[in-house]
Amino acid sequence: MKLDKDLFIKHLQGMVKIPTVSSADPEKTRVEDFFALHKYLEEAYPLLHKTLKKEVVGKCALIYKWEGKGDSQELPLLMTAHQDVVPEGDLSMWKYPPYEAHLDEEGILWGRGTTDSKCNIQAYFDAVELLIADGFVPATDIYFAFGYNEEIMGGPGAAGPIINAAFAEKGIKFGMAIDECGGIQEIDGKLIANIVVSEKGYADHEFYVEDPGGHSAYPPVHTALGKVGHAIWELENNRMEPMLIEPVTNEMKARVPFVKDELKEIYQDPEAHWETLKEMAENSRDINQMLRTTTAATMAQGSMQANILPERASIITNSRMLPGQTIEDLEAHFASVMPEGVKFRLIKGHNPPPVSTTESYGYGLLKEIVSEMYPGITFIPSVMAGGTDSRYYCDITPTKSVYRFTGIMSSKRSDGAHQVNEHIDTEIIENNVKFYIELFSRYGK
Repeated sequence: MKLDKDLFIKHLQGMVKIPTVSSADPEKTRVEDFFALHKYLEEAYPLLHKTLKKEVVGKCALIYKWEGKGDSQELPLLMTAHQDVVPEGDLSMWKYPPYEAHLDEEGILWGRGTTDSKCNIQAYFDAVELLIADGFVPATDIYFAFGYNEEIMGGPGAAGPIINAAFAEKGIKFGMAIDECGGIQEIDGKLIANIVVSEKGYADHEFYVEDPGGHSAYPPVHTALGKVGHAIWELENNRMEPMLIEPVTNEMKARVPFVKDELKEIYQDPEAHWETLKEMAENSRDINQMLRTTTAATMAQGSMQANILPERASIITNSRMLPGQTIEDLEAHFASVMPEGVKFRLIKGHNPPPVSTTESYGYGLLKEIVSEMYPGITFIPSVMAGGTDSRYYCDITPTKSVYRFTGIMSSKRSDGAHQVNEHIDTEIIENNVKFYIELFSRYGK
């Protein structure tokens, strides 16, 4: 089987050139751009589209079924990614236009979606195309599911539940589900494979005060905006208590060979150094997010003019809940610290998904393949602060084997997800395809 890196790059370029931007307002998402991506995929991967069964659900979500031989005892494999990208931001700050998919002389591919997460779709599909050309048929069914609004983290019309319902209606369950994030990196000359076994929950809340308003020349002691400012102060000075949960403890212990000085001793036995960890969390954003359900005020709104007292003032917060805590726990905390007169409401959110096991067939297979590709590598099961669509597939994966992991090797020459100048080092693309060739050809045997 011959791998063609130039063809892989060309395929990724073709995807990046299509501006599949999702919007928090479902009516503003340009569905025609997603259908343009679908058409491109058909052109780029003819064998795949001749062999796999394709279904479009919701507005433009994609589900593909690669039918297996049926001689495996394992439940099907689910591979997920998302078609949508975040808005491009300030165009004047881009080195190259975000949808030009410019490949520079150093082998860097520039454009929105190069790393998040069209490179996943490209790697999955190039692996499938090559395997089909080689006459391969998987041992059990393999499904691919690509949503169209992962980047807005749920809300009205979220594609994840629509895809979930399509599977549930047919009674399809999975032995393992794989989504984006995680991956392979080098730290001080040592390789680690970060397999994400869970992620934090997510919640957006509005805190607001209603007031008679009036002329700013006749203000009260505390305006509506002043009161919500007080609410921010209370939230920041009365945070939820830190916790040391088992998956975080496991991650810390796995990271011992890759941290230095005082942290090495602490991570060897986090429970014994709990008081020290709490102190460190006050100055370290990374440690703080590992130990705490966090809340950050991110948006504010008052009146529309400087000389008008606001009749309604509000702030928006974003919270990330540790596994084991819920939106209900979060809101109980909010209620306990809110100043009089400040109300709040949930805009959108979801509780943390279950923590996946590291003892499953699927986890063992990932370790086996990665160990062969990168001898001596260390595996780190972790909890991520961000979110993926993988949470929607936990209830249809009874093996507790939902992982966020990509076979891609991180590179200092790749960067910019969610920022201007997103780009990827094309030298790492080929190994990503190799990883999925191994995964698809071995799963279920």
